[in-house]
Amino acid sequence: MKKKILGLIGIFLSLAVACDDLEDKPALPDNGQETVHDDGTAEMYVLCEGLFNLNNSTLARYSFETDACMPDYFRTMNRRGLGDTANDMDIYGGKLYVVVNVSSTVEVIDLHTGLSVGQVSFVAEDGSSRQPRAVAFDGGKAYVCSYDGTVARIDTASLQVEALAEVGRNPEDLCVQDGKLYVSNSGGLDWEGIGVDRTVSVVDLDAFREVKQIEVGPNPGKILAGQAHTVWVATYGGNIEEGDYHLVKINAQTDAVEAVYDEPVMDFAIDYNLAYLYNYDYQTNRSSVKVFDLASGKVAREQFITDGTKIERPYAIAVNPYSSNVYITEAYNYQVEGDLLCFAPDGKLMFRLNGVGLNPNTVLFRDVSASVDDSGSEDNPDAPSAFADKVFEYVPAPTQFMNTVTVAYQEGFNEEDRLSLASERLRKRSLLSLGAYGGYIVVGFSQPVPNVEGAYDFKIYGNANYNPNAWQDRPGGSAEPGIVLVSKDENGNGMPDDPWYELAGSEYGKDTETRDYEITYYRPQPENADVRWTDNLGNEGYVYRNEYHTQNSYYPEWVEDDRMVFCGKRLKDNAVEENGVWVGYAYDWGYADNHPNSEEMSQFKLEWAVDADGNPVHLDEIDFVKVYTAVNQYAGRVGELSTEIAGIENLHFDASN
Repeated sequence: MKKKILGLIGIFLSLAVACDDLEDKPALPDNGQETVHDDGTAEMYVLCEGLFNLNNSTLARYSFETDACMPDYFRTMNRRGLGDTANDMDIYGGKLYVVVNVSSTVEVIDLHTGLSVGQVSFVAEDGSSRQPRAVAFDGGKAYVCSYDGTVARIDTASLQVEALAEVGRNPEDLCVQDGKLYVSNSGGLDWEGIGVDRTVSVVDLDAFREVKQIEVGPNPGKILAGQAHTVWVATYGGNIEEGDYHLVKINAQTDAVEAVYDEPVMDFAIDYNLAYLYNYDYQTNRSSVKVFDLASGKVAREQFITDGTKIERPYAIAVNPYSSNVYITEAYNYQVEGDLLCFAPDGKLMFRLNGVGLNPNTVLFRDVSASVDDSGSEDNPDAPSAFADKVFEYVPAPTQFMNTVTVAYQEGFNEEDRLSLASERLRKRSLLSLGAYGGYIVVGFSQPVPNVEGAYDFKIYGNANYNPNAWQDRPGGSAEPGIVLVSKDENGNGMPDDPWYELAGSEYGKDTETRDYEITYYRPQPENADVRWTDNLGNEGYVYRNEYHTQNSYYPEWVEDDRMVFCGKRLKDNAVEENGVWVGYAYDWGYADNHPNSEEMSQFKLEWAVDADGNPVHLDEIDFVKVYTAVNQYAGRVGELSTEIAGIENLHFDASN
């Protein structure tokens, strides 16, 4: 819920705290650097509403690439403030849209420069303020709900308001699902008079008019689209301080309430079929965060935070779509600058950013830095993507990430669920781990990747990096190399069932690779024990548990067999312990998750393809890529080496096709 702090117009206590002052951040075991890191994420934006009528809203920008924060980013770039009580923001088409409630504007910011490209006024013809509250997008249009009972449709090209649709009283939030707009009507400004509203408006986007009101309960607020044609809304009751909260499930196909859950929720965030619910009890002054399974309608964990971290006044919650880490903002007493806390999905604190701003209420994430001109990928968000967008097979080997969203799994998932979530994470360029040796993934493109002579044809994104202090004939850092194979849809059935060809990397045919390698992993007994393995060379060892990942088992819960067998080529161990730090040295070229994404050697050429006998093969194009972890090595506190994938890009994508 985006808060209305109407009674706290007292003294503003400004804290001299830098946004990049970090607490409780663990050292990264793969490079020993004391930096803040979140997989697949380049930067994030934090919107802080300030205090009502004090005109002190701020926008902070944090760069994971430079480990630096600009706590008042908008003012720094534009030499003016955002305005009074900024309530919401979202990203669309290379621009950041910020809804400023009391100032009655929507500020539109160019993500590449940080500069304002326009303000959309929400002042009515009679001069009254509409008081815009929240924003959502669909099909090149921005939709903004306002407290005057309207939703505005804005053309994102011209930044002009095209039309208004009337909805219920004091709409609080909105979302798009199945081609319709759902608007939660709070009636919150009238609660002491005529009482709160109880409805969610359904707006037909083509006709742009309200076609139905769904009664959901008193004072509906935060509303989000979920999986399987669902919409979820929190209701706050007649008086928010009395705590009469519920979580309501709407079926978007019937536009009817399907279930009401008696869960205390002031704000929530969704990660596939899991919802993170936070609540603040005004009677006891205590906060809580729990995990709710949207598929089963049951609480998965009563306490999300597992390491004892205390949050005095949670103010917003968000899930990073690229890592599934959970971010919670801390507002303290609403009059001092708040903090931003990042938790892993297991509920353990990863890091804290102090002093991000006064009453931080919205957090957004990007996988590309604003310093990079990525406009070609964002000008039309609804256009087909150059990135592989479908996962056909995904079989991670035992790993410390097993049975978490990093391997596309949540409790109760079947294989179809897993592949669906893996495809979704691939489209979002979220990280997927292949696990220890042999774990693999097979993906497909919406458009074939052509073989262009002399050029790189596709790129595989991972999370490898360089350690500037590590160099032994080749760069060292966190390389976890994976072997890459390609296939063309020769039979035209859209399935990866044609011959596979390996891309011969720099180690092909050398003594640094072992051919016809086979490894077997065994289900541990008990389940939370280390995972034993043996290979066809007479070796044995373990995928060891570690202190960073404490879930029940490192063996996949969805696999019924008590053993998993993987075959392929094995590359020589590439990690070395240097001065107490494990360094993974990169092979020269031709392997996934081997060089940083910014390096040329994260790209691949189809002309490297060879058949099973090592003969060169000419492929005019390919439709599928397979990657598997090629190293079988335990690296101390880093754990098993495991190839990670965060996207595969067709470098010759034709957007006009």
